[in-house]
Amino acid sequence: MSNVERVIQEAIEQKIFPSAVCAVLLGGRVKYQGAFGKPDPERDDPASPSTVYDLASLTKPLSTATLALLALEEGKLTLETPITRFFPDAKHLQGVLVKHLLTHTAGLPAWRALYKNADTREAVLQAVLNIPRTRPPAQGYTYSDLGYILMGAILEQVYEGSLAELFRAKIAEPLGLQSTAYCPPAEWRERIAPTAHSESRTGARLRGEVHDENAYALGGVAGHAGLFGALDDLIRFARMILSGGRPLLSYYAVQLFLTPQAQVGNQPPSMHTLALFAHPNPLLPRGDLFPARCVGHSGFTGTVLLFDPQVEMAVILLTNHVYYTREKDAYLDYRRRILNALAAQVGEV
Repeated sequence: MSNVERVIQEAIEQKIFPSAVCAVLLGGRVKYQGAFGKPDPERDDPASPSTVYDLASLTKPLSTATLALLALEEGKLTLETPITRFFPDAKHLQGVLVKHLLTHTAGLPAWRALYKNADTREAVLQAVLNIPRTRPPAQGYTYSDLGYILMGAILEQVYEGSLAELFRAKIAEPLGLQSTAYCPPAEWRERIAPTAHSESRTGARLRGEVHDENAYALGGVAGHAGLFGALDDLIRFARMILSGGRPLLSYYAVQLFLTPQAQVGNQPPSMHTLALFAHPNPLLPRGDLFPARCVGHSGFTGTVLLFDPQVEMAVILLTNHVYYTREKDAYLDYRRRILNALAAQVGEV
């Protein structure tokens, strides 16, 4: 039994999550891959690379940031575009640029329970636009769902279509992603890992319905959350990034995806690329063994995507942790242990 399998099986026994799938890519090929547990503890179906998980905040890099990079390439946006061009009535957001939203330096708060007072997509977006900044742009870093909700709305204006359709047409189809989408169709239901403990649907067991409360209020389609996906597809996406963007992005767009861009005051870029957490960001999920040069992202439901571009390495970990609880302490401890065991796979022959 590998250390990865041992630690994940222990986590399953401790009811940290019902199931997990993971992969380590090195130089474009899968170095290690595993699937563990039963996504639905009430059924006997085992987890597999085609099990569909609620990806939560992995939506930010996989959908929103990638679509923003495509918009840059197509000349539809620049990083210096002021967001008041799209929201002219939001005078308090003057000075906030597209790059600030993408790098969480817009001065917006991290989160608000928008779903408690807004029950339509338009009402949620308006509620975000009404929230005052907590600081001027580029004067500090606050990881903000609100900024990515606005970024998603900007992309919908730029392309005159919904994020769900944009993701399908501009990312999923070119990459051949068969099991990644917003609002997954009914025919996927049997292979979707269920979640629970969403604060907007107390006591509900969710299957194919987004866990994030604000994303649910937005109809399941948002810039910060809402995407569902399977390990097979995330491997394809990671290969695209590690291969310099082919066949989706240009080489230089991928560099923005992978290298720190968040400018805070007079400090050098740090904390965030245009898509991912970067060292010394404490949110960067790299365990103890992956080096500080890694960049990556996590999702509230129990998901991780991590890159070390210097050695063409990627790690993917998908779980349905929130099936049992939304409390994070025990999960984060096991996540660190799992990432350490996966790091050891990089050096194995």
